[in-house]
Amino acid sequence: MWTKTLALAVSALTIAGTLALTASPATAAAQRIDMRVLLLGATGGEPSFTAWQAQLRREGVPFDALVARPGHAPITASTLSSTLADGTQEAKYQAVIVAVGGLPICDANGANCTSALSTEEWGALQAYEQAFHVRQLTAYAFPSAAYGLNAPTFSGEMGGQVGNLTARGAQLFPYLRGPVTIAAGAFGHQATPLAGARFETALAGPNGSALVGVLNHPDGREEMVQTFDGNQFQLHSWLLRHGQLEWVTRGTYLGLQRNFLELQIDDVFLPDDSWEIATNQTNYDPAAAIRMTAADVTRLSNWTSATGIRMDMVFNGGGSIAEAAARGSDPLLPAFQAVKNRFGWINHTLDHPNLDCSTRPFIANQIAANTSWAQQNGLPVNPAELVTGEHSGLANLVPGNPGTIDPPFLDEATPAATGGTLAAGSYDYSVTALSRNGESTGSTTTVTTTGATGSVALSWEAICHAVSYRVYRRPSPAGPWTLVGSLPQPAGAFTDAGPIAISFTDTGGAGSGGAPPAANGARIDPYGGNPAFVAALGDTGVTSIASDASKPYPQDPSATSGPQWPAGASFLAGPARAVPRYPTNVYYNVATEAQLLDEFNYLYLPPSLGGACVNTAVTTCLTQPATWDDVRNGEASRIFGHMMGNDPRPHYFHQSNIARTAEPGGGVLYPIVDAVLADYARYFAANAPIVQLSHAGIADLIARQDAWGAAGAGQVRGYIEGDRVTIVNSGGSAVSLPLSGTEVGEAYGGTRSGWASAPPGTSAHVAVAPWPGTPVSPPVTPPVTPPVTPPTTTPPGSGGPSAPPPVVVPPAARAPVSLGRAAPRRAVKKKKASAKKKCVKRRRVVRGPRGRRRVVTVRVCRPRHPGHTGKGRRPGAKGRRPAAGPRR
Repeated sequence: MWTKTLALAVSALTIAGTLALTASPATAAAQRIDMRVLLLGATGGEPSFTAWQAQLRREGVPFDALVARPGHAPITASTLSSTLADGTQEAKYQAVIVAVGGLPICDANGANCTSALSTEEWGALQAYEQAFHVRQLTAYAFPSAAYGLNAPTFSGEMGGQVGNLTARGAQLFPYLRGPVTIAAGAFGHQATPLAGARFETALAGPNGSALVGVLNHPDGREEMVQTFDGNQFQLHSWLLRHGQLEWVTRGTYLGLQRNFLELQIDDVFLPDDSWEIATNQTNYDPAAAIRMTAADVTRLSNWTSATGIRMDMVFNGGGSIAEAAARGSDPLLPAFQAVKNRFGWINHTLDHPNLDCSTRPFIANQIAANTSWAQQNGLPVNPAELVTGEHSGLANLVPGNPGTIDPPFLDEATPAATGGTLAAGSYDYSVTALSRNGESTGSTTTVTTTGATGSVALSWEAICHAVSYRVYRRPSPAGPWTLVGSLPQPAGAFTDAGPIAISFTDTGGAGSGGAPPAANGARIDPYGGNPAFVAALGDTGVTSIASDASKPYPQDPSATSGPQWPAGASFLAGPARAVPRYPTNVYYNVATEAQLLDEFNYLYLPPSLGGACVNTAVTTCLTQPATWDDVRNGEASRIFGHMMGNDPRPHYFHQSNIARTAEPGGGVLYPIVDAVLADYARYFAANAPIVQLSHAGIADLIARQDAWGAAGAGQVRGYIEGDRVTIVNSGGSAVSLPLSGTEVGEAYGGTRSGWASAPPGTSAHVAVAPWPGTPVSPPVTPPVTPPVTPPTTTPPGSGGPSAPPPVVVPPAARAPVSLGRAAPRRAVKKKKASAKKKCVKRRRVVRGPRGRRRVVTVRVCRPRHPGHTGKGRRPGAKGRRPAAGPRR
């Protein structure tokens, strides 16, 4: 059990004397209200203070944040308003937000609280609000008569309590359907309106309490009061803050809000590897690979029709070409063609190669060839949009923890009866790649030689980021390994045709001691972007690409140190804007709920509970297995939170996640998105529909948001005079700005809003509702220092009002990152090679550099005698590294 001690200033302090608030009606001057918000905090660390900072920034609202620490510049009439040369009275703020009632400063024990503002400062603030009809929001208040409320009947953690909008609340929050659930960790109070107070309840709570309401003070001031706390990560904050902002600004302000949901499905037409529940590892066998079928397309089409939500197909045409070459046709292609206009289509390159080391012509060809393939097959692709495999081509400042390159895979292992000293027998070969930090594991291939003068020719594809290779041999099946060769990475390892084939011939030399490592130690250092990538974007007319929202990127694209774009920021890569995409815990190698739950628990349970998790700075292991509901709800909550952020950044998944829909629990993505949509329908009214943009549209909106964030800092300002809104642009070029409560834009959530262009100089708009005129002289009332709301004590484990609400999944799962690929976890498989083969070239889906499936042209050889399995590369995977930190 826990207790909470309240230390309150329950009586108001009265100032002797009177305060002249306005001029008399006969001499009232014209007023001008600047479109800016004043946010007040006592320490700057209050959850409600940081939550409102976040809300104002995400909507694009200009504001000043004043933290009333000792020694702060005092609030006076002159800091709040001024008189212009023509006699117009200028209000410098259109709204005041007080983070915590009374702005308390308390001692180390949370007692003896006093206000961070002096009585004179509160008086100046109240006089200002009264004179200019400026509203105040007290974001978290302890109920008292000063707020039009009785003393609380309950104080404590309020998680799970549900407030309901009253008729007045439905007017103030027209975009909400009615219920507002208070998130876990939120401390608050239940109190009823005070008899005789002009208090309008907007959100009614249990026992007749008013959780949110508006107090009309006797002197004409209007104050919205909320009696429970909230941080920027909590559900009730997401739901209420926009409506509170609209109320406190009287509905006309610089800024706007939309709720976006962008879903991008990578690797369409390629197969993805499959998680094996029985072995807790990824199965790299092509026979087990997950690839959508025509029936899965029907399921996707029906789901789209039922929900009205569009998914964007991020496609690799080479996957369909390879499928048709192997089987004679690809039924997946006509299935998509029949319903092609129900989805978006985004270029993912033809064959999904890693582009970090590729040449300019190779990259340009991969981009252009996939566009051409789509156009030839009638898919509506925008050639200016591109998502590269693994977001490659860009710099990578966080390759992973540890972050390793994948081992090479032998394309050829051809024995010959001559050319060396190998005795007849069977031999295992393994090739590893080395980075500057260590050596990778190796795949194993078995060959059989005849005679006493044998040799074996080996060949593998060059690996990006490798500096050298080692070749090992042993007598099969379990003899001692010997290091028989070391080769540097060739200078021309990556050509306009792609990675070269690296060759080595084992003539049977004795070699030296050594064996392939059991674990991958070829860690990758941070690296800069590929200059050829940016050049190829210009060659192909690409203007929007993708980046990983979980990673920072260098402002100098070739650097690995210096100034950075923070994780989630958009930036320009030559002619193209990078759209940050959110990774999720819906892994690339799962199609069913059972697979996802098993892999999730394997990644986040410690070894003592059957998992592989180790607690790190970025990963917190589970203490008990998660259930399917835990995983589904955790992912849905995270996606829902991004929707509430006025954030168009997409979430990305893989085609495997919408495949195998005929199996129990198949199409694992659907129940997660369905949970998101159910929550949205539960809380939001029909007048606030989900907004979906194209990839290029997302890039454009982010660019406008970023540009406004910079211009709004000083270049552009606005003010209101009656119903006239004037925008002043002091720069030399037009600025796009968000504007709510005027004729601009379209209705959304009960308010008209949109983006307007502000040319240099002044431009004018018309407010939906005029600002109230100069008030008559109010009755003389003494200014009042609001009662101080003391700090709260939240029970342990609740997350606290300053932290996100607790969930069953660990923090790493609450904020997923693009996890790296581990060394393939598999039992060693062996291939046998014959002495003579007949070979042809064919396109094949294979495991390429860094473990991603892609399409390559390989030599496929037919044996000339029974028992030969042929040539070809072992298939692989883009496996996720548990608890590895951000990587591609």
